Amino acid sequence: MNQIVDEATENVVLGSLILNPSEYNSVAQYIPDLKVFSQKRARTLWLKVGKMVKGGAKIDTLTVCNSITGDEEGGGLTKGYVVDCTSDACALGMTEVYAQTIYEKYLLRKIVAEAEGIKNNVVNHGQDVYELIANTHTLMGELIRVRPGEKFNIDNTIQSTINTMKDSSNRMIKTGYREIDGLAGGLTRGEITIVGGRPGHGKTTFLVNLLSSLIKGGYKVAMFNRELPNTEVIKKLICIENPNLLYRDVRKGIVNKNDKKFIEELKKASQVIAEKYSEDKFIMFDNIRDFPKTASEVKKFKPDVIIDDYIQLVNPVGKEDTRRLQIERICNDYKWLAKENDCSVIIASQLNRYIEARSREAKRPQLSDLAESGAIEQVAENVFFVYYAYKVNPAMEDKNVIKLVASKVRYGVSKEIDLSYIGDICTIYDNWSLKNFKEPYEEQKIPFE
Repeated sequence: MNQIVDEATENVVLGSLILNPSEYNSVAQYIPDLKVFSQKRARTLWLKVGKMVKGGAKIDTLTVCNSITGDEEGGGLTKGYVVDCTSDACALGMTEVYAQTIYEKYLLRKIVAEAEGIKNNVVNHGQDVYELIANTHTLMGELIRVRPGEKFNIDNTIQSTINTMKDSSNRMIKTGYREIDGLAGGLTRGEITIVGGRPGHGKTTFLVNLLSSLIKGGYKVAMFNRELPNTEVIKKLICIENPNLLYRDVRKGIVNKNDKKFIEELKKASQVIAEKYSEDKFIMFDNIRDFPKTASEVKKFKPDVIIDDYIQLVNPVGKEDTRRLQIERICNDYKWLAKENDCSVIIASQLNRYIEARSREAKRPQLSDLAESGAIEQVAENVFFVYYAYKVNPAMEDKNVIKLVASKVRYGVSKEIDLSYIGDICTIYDNWSLKNFKEPYEEQKIPFE
């Protein structure tokens, strides 16, 4: 570990700051943790200089030396150490470069420690190491970020942008719903869309219909079911793909062996699903609880779209001690996963309880209704709410209309969209596409449920 500790460079950074305190902010970006400094006395001096800078105090070698307390001196922060640091100070403007160096050393120390932890847990205890692997992967990504990389070329970037503009399909993913795609041209690769809704308002049904439409559009989709088992999602797909089958029958498992028509229709649906949702186009999991395992499957499959239902059921793996910070970390991790894999992410989210206390007229969801709304909203390209007004006011609302409230559309216009909902077959249509649709159960006079 000694080769990844650089005390001399740490001293250069601190001495340079004492002589040039105006460089404090540029250096601070590389000191997210006191442990960036390997020496205890260096950490103490960093805190002291920072306090003096923020307090507007005059800073030079003499003022810093005179401010040292007895306890600090006992901990190794002596006047001699301060003088030595300032004697080794670098040229003005170079402090940030040295700060980057000690930050890299810090990251390397952490990576070595994480790797050792993976080894010990596997060899000695046989423990699940996905969290450690995820942390190590994140640290490596950060190390690569701060390292000088490929030189930015404006000409290449402009040409790439123009190529994207000529063929927007490279960046945009069409949902297959004309009005949704009309908001901003579709979903953007590298971005996150949040879908919120109250229980029973069709949030999961909407996601499953999006899945069907995306697969039809030729996209590869990975779906993570945190709440429903895969079998329940397949039941919805059976009705979506074969509208001759009613969801209430499929859901309850009503299968009469003598009902040849039902058996035949079920067989047709199974064949369609097996072909349309083949393993090269679609994967689905209901047994993955945390983000690292989710990311692992995504990186292996390389989908165009990820659907996660829903974020509050993703187990936290970090050290954040509040749910808001845990959700914020998951959202940020998903954002980077989307960018790294050039895909779009659709995440379902719960709403907070406050909406239930509002009057009937005010129960239409809004951004503040998202559970942990601040952490979720800030990283999202779009925030959509699925709102089934009939469930709130059956006497006044159309039971065959689900509203999609587009509360945030980063690259377009926020608006409310009416979608046609046929509960019997668990299907959501564009209103325009429903005009030419003849319900398969019309002759049976079966009421919508």
